[in-house]
Amino acid sequence: MKPRPHSACVVGIALGDEGKGRVIDNLLGLLLKTRGISGVTVVRFQGGSNSGHTVEANGIRLALHQVPSGILNKKSTCIMDRGMSINPADLVDEIRLIEERIGNVQGRLFLSNDAVLNTDLDRAEEFVNRIRTGGARGGTGRGIGPSYAHHYDRLGFHISDLLDSEWKKTLKKQYERYRKEFHLYGLKLARIEVPDFLKTKKTGKEHKRSVGTQDEFLRRLGRARNALIKRKMVVNTFRLHEKIFQKKSEAVLFEGAQALGLHPWLGTLPDITASDTSSYGIHTGTAFWKVEDIEKRIGIFKIPYTSSVGVRRMPTHADDAWSKRVREKAHEYGTTTGRPRDILFLDIPMLSYNIRMSGVNMLIGTHLDISWEDMPIKICTHYTDRKGKRVAYQPGLQHLKDVIPHYITMAGWDGEKVRQAKTFQALPIGAKRFLRFLERQFGIPIIAVTTGPTREHYIDI
Repeated sequence: MKPRPHSACVVGIALGDEGKGRVIDNLLGLLLKTRGISGVTVVRFQGGSNSGHTVEANGIRLALHQVPSGILNKKSTCIMDRGMSINPADLVDEIRLIEERIGNVQGRLFLSNDAVLNTDLDRAEEFVNRIRTGGARGGTGRGIGPSYAHHYDRLGFHISDLLDSEWKKTLKKQYERYRKEFHLYGLKLARIEVPDFLKTKKTGKEHKRSVGTQDEFLRRLGRARNALIKRKMVVNTFRLHEKIFQKKSEAVLFEGAQALGLHPWLGTLPDITASDTSSYGIHTGTAFWKVEDIEKRIGIFKIPYTSSVGVRRMPTHADDAWSKRVREKAHEYGTTTGRPRDILFLDIPMLSYNIRMSGVNMLIGTHLDISWEDMPIKICTHYTDRKGKRVAYQPGLQHLKDVIPHYITMAGWDGEKVRQAKTFQALPIGAKRFLRFLERQFGIPIIAVTTGPTREHYIDI
């Protein structure tokens, strides 16, 4: 069976924060200019409020969390699909903040009734998990892991349960179960502090609030429930996909949240997420589309370097004048947490493995403008063990702690000239050489690059 025309997926092939959101925005705009295409549907198929995509266009800069990046374009329809973990209270607040900037989005933003329900109880459980394990284990505190875990152990719920007429009875029982479990640890559930999304967004600093009493917990959920019902945005997304698949004038983009490096089985354990971040996650994340249906499977990576957030310490960790300059120039701080990101030298072994396992068949590179002529770029070409024997990249930090990275150095280029370039030919010669080198290393084409932070900083190759 041939792939469905005008379909593409975008997934990260590094450790997250590659710039997937702004690439989605660019691809959406290009598709809308394609002859015969009248609309584009953007589908988030995994992850939740633990991810963040920053999109900048027409003087508007939005840091999105649960809402797909296509929301900025008024000709797009956006779906938060069944593979997501959705916190309804945060979602309602996020939509309100978006509408303050771009206007009403009702009628073009939909939520699957099968999506996993994430509440303050899941976030409180993550707090207890840190006590159990003696510290943070890679989570963001948003309760994503517990909410997905309870999908599997059948102790959790889905958006359909929140909209059910018996929702209060269901959530009361869950609150009481948590209250008893917390009591065993000498903790009062009502006093456990969880992230305060709205206050954090408004102040730009991380804020927390308590879970509250059972009544307070239910009132908060009830307000979100009423808002979702009023918006008529919770639907059977399977039916939407049936229509989209058959409608030749509709293009479709699938938006991944984190990256292959955070995949629950193929990532850098313990710094992993709880959902399938590869293109294969579209199978379960939509229950309709297969990877084979998708025409373009695109992996996103940062060209001159890689960034990382978490407790992981990667072999190519950089801590020098170049890495500090990169962090400040590229504003390498977490969209969701605000944490400074580690900067890594470009790691060919890791990226090559992630490309192979993610199911992508082409690449788009971002941050080509983060470079300077007076600072060369280090690239890890291979690893050896302590005895000098060459070893492959293998996921899991326990396999990486003793490897020795080996580097080559290539000349940097003028990032400001990159920002001014409108075509591939106009790029600095050093940047063009670097891109061709990477294509040879990875064995698949780089089809486009971003040359700055806005929608206009984008060049097809």
